[in-house]
Amino acid sequence: MPRWLRVLRGMVGTGLVFSVGVGVVASVVAGVAWLLTGMNSDRELIRVVVASAMWAFPIGLTFAGFLALTARGRPFEKLTLPRMAALGAGGGLLLFGVLAANAWNAWSLPTAILNLTVFLGLGAGSATAALLLARRAGPALKPGDDTRRLGEG
Repeated sequence: MPRWLRVLRGMVGTGLVFSVGVGVVASVVAGVAWLLTGMNSDRELIRVVVASAMWAFPIGLTFAGFLALTARGRPFEKLTLPRMAALGAGGGLLLFGVLAANAWNAWSLPTAILNLTVFLGLGAGSATAALLLARRAGPALKPGDDTRRLGEG
């Protein structure tokens, strides 16, 4: 498989992981808010959870692209948490820029600041969590290992 295809597959996988992770966190937060406030607007909570998961996908995709361009094959142990958070926040900032350019007249200043904060937080938090999870999982392969033996058990 060509390298660019593996990178693209990794980017899509990272986007999906970000989406699922943010969806789970948003579900927990929405569930706690629903329990504590006794809200009867279930549709609004579900909309927020789905929207959060949907926005996390392009952030994860962009983050993985930034990581592929800047990491240059470094193992997870050599990547720092602040750098990963900055790359994730960069993905959130890029998505915010695209949305802000299209919502120029629709957003008030407080709404734009809130959206910027949410997208930066989604990106930085998801990237940091992804690095911590990857470090905890450990390497599947060591340098020089034959990748064709990955499926053998």
